[in-house]
Amino acid sequence: MKPMNAETVVLEKARPVEEELAARLIYDTGYYVFDCLYNRDFDTFLNITSHLWQQSSGAFSHRHAMAAMWEGNLAGIALGFPQPLYAQEFGTGMATMAEMGTPELLAHLPTVAGYIPWLFPEVPEDAWYLHFLSAHPQGRGQGIGEKLLRDCERRAREAGCTAIHLDVASTNPAVRFYERLGFERLAETDVPKIAASHGVPSHIRMVKPL
Repeated sequence: MKPMNAETVVLEKARPVEEELAARLIYDTGYYVFDCLYNRDFDTFLNITSHLWQQSSGAFSHRHAMAAMWEGNLAGIALGFPQPLYAQEFGTGMATMAEMGTPELLAHLPTVAGYIPWLFPEVPEDAWYLHFLSAHPQGRGQGIGEKLLRDCERRAREAGCTAIHLDVASTNPAVRFYERLGFERLAETDVPKIAASHGVPSHIRMVKPL
């Protein structure tokens, strides 16, 4: 069996399969925020995000993702879209949480949902937003993330965008990864209410001109 690395993975349009693994990869990109939203109920997060991955639209849909495939299995994902889709696609996730959430989640959401958006500045009209980039744990540090990111640049240019924007927790080692690949820190946002109650760190808006 070939090792899982940038040379052995093949990029292709993501499909509505391996939904639980896709949800776990998404969780790894920003578990602080997901733990806050879901009140650390990982099983409910996994159930809802797996469902969202399989849908044909929405900010968590496979339709907006490129998959890194290794030996026929999912080895990483890069999910993003041009700014016009940004606000349009985000409403689906909250609606599904309301439909599929447990009574405990529905009671918890109003206490934090209003604070989460403050972590994420607006996305300019000419930008492409990278929502999630994540490699399988067995393939991290093997160039898979960089390969997916280079493909994001291609997708952004083809969409006529002039820059890529993303948000990442200030405590996430991925900050250094993005800096190495040409991203700059534009702003850092802290929301004390959820930092104190749920340990959500400040988030950095990072930008790379194309």
